[in-house]
Amino acid sequence: MEGIATHVGTEKNRSASDSADAEYATGLNRALSVSDLIAYGMVYMLPISPFAMYGIIASVGNGMVPLIYILSVVAMAFTARSYSVLSKEFPHAGSAYSYARHGIGEVAGFFAGWLLFLDYIISPGLLAIISAAAMNSFIPEIPRWGWILGFIGIGTFLNLVGVSVTAKTNRVFLVIMLAVLAVVVGAGLFALYSGKGNGGLTMSTLYNPHTFTWAAAGSGILIASLNFLGFDAITTLGEEVKPKQKHLLGFAGMATLGIMAVLFVLQTWVAADLTPGAHISSPDTAFYDISRYAGGNWLFGLTSIGTALAFGIPCTIVSQLAISRIIYAMGRDRQLPHVFARVSTKSQQPYVANLFVAGVSLVVSLAFQDRLDELALFQNFGALSAFILVNVSLIGYFWFKKGSRKIISHMVMPLIGLAIIVALMSSMRIATLQMGVIWLALGLAYYLVMRFGLGRKVALEV
Repeated sequence: MEGIATHVGTEKNRSASDSADAEYATGLNRALSVSDLIAYGMVYMLPISPFAMYGIIASVGNGMVPLIYILSVVAMAFTARSYSVLSKEFPHAGSAYSYARHGIGEVAGFFAGWLLFLDYIISPGLLAIISAAAMNSFIPEIPRWGWILGFIGIGTFLNLVGVSVTAKTNRVFLVIMLAVLAVVVGAGLFALYSGKGNGGLTMSTLYNPHTFTWAAAGSGILIASLNFLGFDAITTLGEEVKPKQKHLLGFAGMATLGIMAVLFVLQTWVAADLTPGAHISSPDTAFYDISRYAGGNWLFGLTSIGTALAFGIPCTIVSQLAISRIIYAMGRDRQLPHVFARVSTKSQQPYVANLFVAGVSLVVSLAFQDRLDELALFQNFGALSAFILVNVSLIGYFWFKKGSRKIISHMVMPLIGLAIIVALMSSMRIATLQMGVIWLALGLAYYLVMRFGLGRKVALEV
């Protein structure tokens, strides 16, 4: 009887998934392979992102940056697993929005989309500002607004011409970044074992019981976890994966998370053991200063310029791609104007959503080009809040809608992920939480107008 019940439950789940697939038959081009998704996720997370974050994490985490990255990937793994499980059920564009809508209901789906909208719509402009500021310091003849126009223009063009072109571009930039990382790590190891810093890789930079505290580790994890957020962006491409590989969407996210964890730990471990001999002028430039100590001005230039270009081009491309898919999905379900669901017959891209993202990114980046800290306040709130809804959605969909009684898989694991995200959000600055509440209030007002003022359903019935 147990076998029969399991078979019936499986057929029921498959029927729900097949029905959802039919609901979302669209004109998007299913051209991406699993390797394309992993490359996309790696570009989104940036293999060299610790170049920019190392000093900040070291200053709050008592120097144990490699350990903090290890703890961060463990913390994110529970939520990444929830994405993986739900992506097999609903391999659609929309990511957390789709999962919350199916797992909890239309209201939760709307607010998951609203929170993701906040996180992703800011990201391209924020990245453009970071890169523009860095490049302007090297070539001051070109003003910041000129670099901003260039970075956003390149990202928009490549996203409009087609997802296949974007995937190929991602691979090129990924190879370049990995080559830069290999040179930096190689030069760092050579310097270490030539007598600089601690004279080699040591365990004390991974864990020092005399300086370790959970309070410091928690602050570091809140910052370092930002570098792992790309696993959720992969799920926004669910409707552009080759049909035979769509069930591997979650695997791509988990695989990317694991690969990036290894790369992040390796480069920060080398940097941590070089730190004792380096002259660090500020936390913002710590990794670059360590590179200068390890290899000279040429290595300093490679790390600093490489970081600027990586944030400005490939990362801007993939962040624009992610938010355009979320807007497309919400437009298709009429949670945003339906015009956002228009797809080009030639490139099979949601061109209206792409152009809208480009316009907003340009306005945001030009308006805040000298106020980066204010813009960055919003960055985490949207993503982490959406993560909460994803973990709840897993419980809601399997435990309550499907009647599953797999306690570990469908209850305990997402609850752990939920608890970790709530703990991270409790460490946020009060100003960030206040601005997040304001954004949620605006979303509530929009929802009420759409639902009761205009009489429109803000999600499809499932």
